Amino acid sequence: MTRQLNDIPTKSENKKMEELFLAIYFNDLVKVINFKNQYPEIYAKKHNFQIDKKTSFNLVNLTFFNQTVWKDDSWNEDIMPLVKKNRQRVEQMLDFWRLEFGCKNLKREIEYIQYCDFFYCDCFTDSYEEWRKDELKDIKIKFREIDLMLMYQVQHFNFAETKKLLEQGAKSDIHFYDDGFSSVNSRIGTESAFLATTFVVPEFQIFEQKGYNQKFDIVDMFRNLLGFAAHEEMYHLLAEYEGNNE
Repeated sequence: MTRQLNDIPTKSENKKMEELFLAIYFNDLVKVINFKNQYPEIYAKKHNFQIDKKTSFNLVNLTFFNQTVWKDDSWNEDIMPLVKKNRQRVEQMLDFWRLEFGCKNLKREIEYIQYCDFFYCDCFTDSYEEWRKDELKDIKIKFREIDLMLMYQVQHFNFAETKKLLEQGAKSDIHFYDDGFSSVNSRIGTESAFLATTFVVPEFQIFEQKGYNQKFDIVDMFRNLLGFAAHEEMYHLLAEYEGNNE
């Protein structure tokens, strides 16, 4: 118990660790190494960074979020230089983590839904039956149960169950409401594009110009990158089964 308590950064340590948060967030390997060398005791607590008073987060996962959001090639041409630069920086960060942890096959260990309070998703507060009953009040079209189940699992960012349903032939292009943008594909794609163009890309563009000489909102930055990564990963999973929609 004492060791576990010692792993939790103090308020002042956590404040200092915001510097490490920013360095990992922006894939700044040099600054990460400098922080490790200068503040080894604080650095050792990076797996328990306090996002707020009740939420701990392993900062290494910021690299996995970055790996997910920058891997797509469908960006506008004017954004691609920034994308390619961050891909390279992410690979450098991943090599650093692999060496530090002595593991060649590092992967994201958290589930996005663990941090559902920080991005646009449905937490596991309702069972499928309860959720379904509420949704049916507004749905006016005929639908297959498997497609509605897919909507539920996608909105809860349950990747394992989503994959199972897609393998069984669930369709992700069904608009359940008469609005033209209520399909699973629309829900995920729209939010992903919003987070990218409104928050994440501008944050990285401004960082290229100003570096650390600006004010940062750590919680908002966490929300934006987390949400973008979650939606991008789900978007790519749905895209793998696009043939179901034919």
